[in-house]
Amino acid sequence: MTHFKHLLTVGIAAAALWCGAADSPWGIAAHPHSEMEWKNIDRQLDMMRKAGITSLRHDVKFSNIARKKGVYDFRRYDELLEKLDAAGIEFLPILEGYDWEIERFRSDAKPLYKHPEEWRKFVRACAEHYKGKLKIWEVWNEQDGGFWKPNPNAAEYVPLLKIAYEELKKADPENQVMVGGLCGWNTGYLRDMYAAGAKGYFDAIAVHPYGWGPDRSAFQAKRMAEFKRILADNGDSAKPVWITECGGATHRSNLLVQQPDVIVKAIEYAAGRIGVSPTVNGKLRIGAPVSQEFPDRDFDTARAWLPGAEIVPVTPERLARLTPAELPVVIGSEHVTIEGAYKQPMLDYVKKGGILLAFGDVPLYNVREKNKQGNWTTRGAAAELHPAFRIGYQAWWTKPGLPKQTTRVRTLPAGKEAGIAELKNVYVTRFLTAENLKKGDSCTSLVEALDGNGNPAGDGMALYTFKDRKGAVLGCTLQFAGGFTEAEQARLLQTLYLSYLAAGVDRLYFYDFHNDGLSSAERENNFGIVRWNYQPKPAYHAYKAMTEALGRAPKFLERLPDLPDGVQALLFERAEGGKVLAVWTVRPDASSPIHYRGREITPQAEVQFLAL
Repeated sequence: MTHFKHLLTVGIAAAALWCGAADSPWGIAAHPHSEMEWKNIDRQLDMMRKAGITSLRHDVKFSNIARKKGVYDFRRYDELLEKLDAAGIEFLPILEGYDWEIERFRSDAKPLYKHPEEWRKFVRACAEHYKGKLKIWEVWNEQDGGFWKPNPNAAEYVPLLKIAYEELKKADPENQVMVGGLCGWNTGYLRDMYAAGAKGYFDAIAVHPYGWGPDRSAFQAKRMAEFKRILADNGDSAKPVWITECGGATHRSNLLVQQPDVIVKAIEYAAGRIGVSPTVNGKLRIGAPVSQEFPDRDFDTARAWLPGAEIVPVTPERLARLTPAELPVVIGSEHVTIEGAYKQPMLDYVKKGGILLAFGDVPLYNVREKNKQGNWTTRGAAAELHPAFRIGYQAWWTKPGLPKQTTRVRTLPAGKEAGIAELKNVYVTRFLTAENLKKGDSCTSLVEALDGNGNPAGDGMALYTFKDRKGAVLGCTLQFAGGFTEAEQARLLQTLYLSYLAAGVDRLYFYDFHNDGLSSAERENNFGIVRWNYQPKPAYHAYKAMTEALGRAPKFLERLPDLPDGVQALLFERAEGGKVLAVWTVRPDASSPIHYRGREITPQAEVQFLAL
């Protein structure tokens, strides 16, 4: 048995016979060579097969295969392919060579874009070794994000894409080359790729739009349409689009479980320290930045970690005009990145007396801004932003001996004064410090993080005040926000597949199959549709129910017309025969019955699969 059986014939355009177009769309991402997954590989593949999964996506690493210059070792992948063959599951390889993976064995090849011949030899070896077995090759993964160092750069990626295309086609003209999955519908990077000469060097393109799909998110629908317009403008409208990662993690915040108002208490304490009121007309009023890159994105008027607060939109221009009396608190960051246009208004806001919330894994770590071509891109900016805002951080990679993660924290006297309870099992991976303070400034620790021996590792929550600035920065690296519930993840899985298949996407890979760790608070540990111990989550059962209903290779036929707002009703044809109507609602109030061929159907949040 060979992988990806429905192949292009030589000379037939990819637009007409791309192997994924009429093939099974049921993909999954996994890490089968990780210790836990390889230990249970037979069980894992059997569970995939029973769920109806037909394709597995996994890294084919330069760091694994080319550890010795001029020597290419495929044994690990050969063994995996044998097991996949036996399970009847296809393989989507990701050709990659991330800096941090290859530096241990092949520092001479880091970074690969500066050593194109090493990359060429690696791709050539892969193409020749798997000739006739693997036909579709994804080139890199999220090269527009953190998987490209030091900063994403299409002009550096495209030469590697060209080399991969040349070598794969030379080995087998039927090989199909796919642009590695972009971080969402990244139109700016796509434009940069074309400007760098990518035209003619790929057969398909992959994207990674996490979160809800176009059925629920107008933002995702607009971005997808814009992405496809750029392909069309460059003569590539027929190029297939695959989603090689999508999904949502089921992590939870133990911080908010223990004390839902902990952040509100910290804000009140910060306001008291600098002598201002955190409320306007008796209500906690907090500003949140409006994206300048995506001004049409729906504004989130609520934050679970700010219960009772009124969240108001602020643009850079509005923030520059506002006084702290009008808006006492502003969210500076909620993860790691700010848009460049906000830097100076936020600094001025703190100088005038406002309280800036610097939250996230590493707050104020990256800047998102337009590049010379006018396209949005991300660059690392901690060395710029942290001294400017006078906050600091440390982590295991900046200071030897620090833990990579810890759940041991203690509330310090200032935190207790603020009303923060003693906390247990609160997750933190980066630690705030006072390293960028100037003379007369102060850093007040509210919650301290501890290593495995009970020694201080740094702060999980701290208040920064300044001699020459009237305001304050409240920093927090504690895991303060959670993800999807398990029931929501199950609905997410089905509606992503259904809505994107109806939008013309050929294949989807949910990320991922198996939880990558035991921590219930770590986002990266909780993307799986089965738990660490291989107990299925509701999402696993949802996947199985979907594939059983629609069969191996369903074809989308039509969206029923004249539906109530919020109701989705998609008609599919099974390759095995028969038709299936998938019905659901994205709004609880949109539950009026609909009628189809004499049947009355009441839409629900859970997808209903109705055989016709």
